Amino acid sequence: MKFEAEEIKEIKETKEKSGRGAAFFDIDGTLLAKPSLERRLFAELRWQGKIPVKNYFFWLAEALRLGARDFSAVTHANKAYLRGVSAASLFAISDKRRTAWMPEFFPAAVQRIWWHALRGDAIVLVSGTLLPLAEIVGAALERELLWRGIDATVEVIATRLEVEAGKFSGRVAGTAMFAEEKARAVQKFADEQKIALCKCSAYGDSSLDRWMLEAAGHPFAINPTRRLRRIARLRRWQILEWTHAPLRTVEEQRGVKTPLKFTSLKRNDQAVR
Repeated sequence: MKFEAEEIKEIKETKEKSGRGAAFFDIDGTLLAKPSLERRLFAELRWQGKIPVKNYFFWLAEALRLGARDFSAVTHANKAYLRGVSAASLFAISDKRRTAWMPEFFPAAVQRIWWHALRGDAIVLVSGTLLPLAEIVGAALERELLWRGIDATVEVIATRLEVEAGKFSGRVAGTAMFAEEKARAVQKFADEQKIALCKCSAYGDSSLDRWMLEAAGHPFAINPTRRLRRIARLRRWQILEWTHAPLRTVEEQRGVKTPLKFTSLKRNDQAVR
């Protein structure tokens, strides 16, 4: 992918003026199309016969105990379906995919991450998915950036699982990374790195990401759910639609017909106003 020299110059000038910031990205629905990584993992483990039938009942009992109205909140906090499953089986899948699997990122997402990395911003994944799965995505993004000439580290903050005697207990270690917990994680990272949150950007697709978006100075609702779209409009957050369609020029995004010789590749996300 070729990027115009003017764009790179503009980014570097912005970096010098604003100083280092951070960009926080949700994964499922933001960088990658759904179904979520954890649902894909569940399907694979079930196909391999690694999830005992009794675990479905454990999961249902835990869901009833949690009693959350939001089903997505229940799925983030409830990992009972992994009870008794060998941790090695998950880590083996993760290790294999870390080196061999290249997630199909939205093109606009990769370019936005490249833009932040070029500015010198810290790139941080903040996801409710399981930590080994989020680390796969982080490693893939590092390869994407390296192919574009940037050697950068992608930090990962995600849900950790409790392991007992080499097997998952079905419980989360600490707190599941969703809702307000994402905002706390963002604040903690910024404090540790001495980065002002007003210089940070945050990207999410769900209403459960709204606390993380609120914490950052530059919030972006990506492919937002209906609830997040309402929140974004009320708070005047920028709404972007990222798809697997080819990258579009600024003029194409705005619906302006411009001769080919005047087109530019300075932006590749579709803004919704």
